[in-house]
Amino acid sequence: MDLDTDIVILGAGLSGLAAAETLSAAGERVILLEKEREAGGLARTVSYKDFKFDLGGHRLYFQDDALAARVEKLLKPEPLLRLKRRSSNFVNGRFLSYPPTLLNGLLYAVPALLKRLRGPGSKPPPEGSLKGWLHDRFGSGIHDAYFKDYTLKTWGLPTESISSVWAERRIGPMSLKNLFLEMLFMKSASKENTLDFLYPRGGIGGLCAALQKKLPAGALRTGAVPLEFGTDGGKIKSVLFEQDGKKRRIACRQVISTIPLTGLATLFKEDPGPAASARGVKYRSLIVLFASMKRKAPLRDHWVYFPEKEVFFSRACELSNWSAAFAGEGGALPITFEVFCDEGDETWRMKDEDLLKETERSLRAMKIFGDFETTEFTAVRLSHAYPLLYAGFEGPLEDLNSALAVYRNLELCGRTGAHSYLDMEECLHAAAAAAARVLAKK
Repeated sequence: MDLDTDIVILGAGLSGLAAAETLSAAGERVILLEKEREAGGLARTVSYKDFKFDLGGHRLYFQDDALAARVEKLLKPEPLLRLKRRSSNFVNGRFLSYPPTLLNGLLYAVPALLKRLRGPGSKPPPEGSLKGWLHDRFGSGIHDAYFKDYTLKTWGLPTESISSVWAERRIGPMSLKNLFLEMLFMKSASKENTLDFLYPRGGIGGLCAALQKKLPAGALRTGAVPLEFGTDGGKIKSVLFEQDGKKRRIACRQVISTIPLTGLATLFKEDPGPAASARGVKYRSLIVLFASMKRKAPLRDHWVYFPEKEVFFSRACELSNWSAAFAGEGGALPITFEVFCDEGDETWRMKDEDLLKETERSLRAMKIFGDFETTEFTAVRLSHAYPLLYAGFEGPLEDLNSALAVYRNLELCGRTGAHSYLDMEECLHAAAAAAARVLAKK
């Protein structure tokens, strides 16, 4: 063996870094393999020329006060900004506040409620679907205004083909009554609809950078692509990886994986079971287009959703509203546009220049910027960015988890690694739990 360690962690996103930091602090020898040249995964702040931008609009909001205090301490002396959330949908030429305001809620929800009180209407949507979940709780108005078109555009599937598990994870135990109480008192009980959040002044990547600094020298290896597991007796004994054109093998006692399950399954070269079971597990990919644009004024919100199919992108994040550290100079305002797609499809293969061209075409058609000029731009492609919770995903996922459970020293962790739609607080909790299970096995 070229290397020997206690624990190998695959993937150095937020979950992988957090698990590595916890295990290193407990005295375990850890090697963290990251295929990209930089750690952080989706929770990375990218530096481009004189600019910085996040790979999406990442917020920090906590229900666990102890975890919030730990994160704040970890980030010192980097200040945590406390921001009042501003977001909206842009539909039919106007901005529609999201979460719904009291006025919007009355406009879209009350007609559906009155219709429901009058008795059964048209055929109900499929049980267990996002559409059914929304109709049961809010009626068709909220579904049609906020979810119908955006879901199809973002996930590539209509709401009747998305599992209600997505809503349970992202929206939570909400009802029409609770929604109106939230709108009336301007206080959210749902994490997805939280009205304020925390944010590192220098970008969300500051959290991953702080975790990385806690690791011992040599623990993190970037540009390291895992190739194959060596297994014996229901355990992973080693990991073969390639870095800078050289293949090396690490002997290990435990493995934590935060990488996509479909990629993890292919590492079992002598066992076809995981790869065969992984075929029904799906992910959605994302392109983040950064642009610095000279324009009259920024958008009013932190981010804006664009559900209409004629608009090329799905969401825009106005970076200067997140932190002054993102602000441009000379009248240029930096912004990111998110384009959802499937890895390898026509959109994924578009040149950066063509991505910008389509984005500018949409902006001019909507006229939300007036006259503008793009001065700088770049694109970052993120495969397997989000787990795709399509209706019926649970069966294939259970089959794959059963195939992986054969390996007693393997732990799955994180949004991508466990195929679970987790927010950042939940990722940190999941990483701590995975680390605790590994330590208990020792």
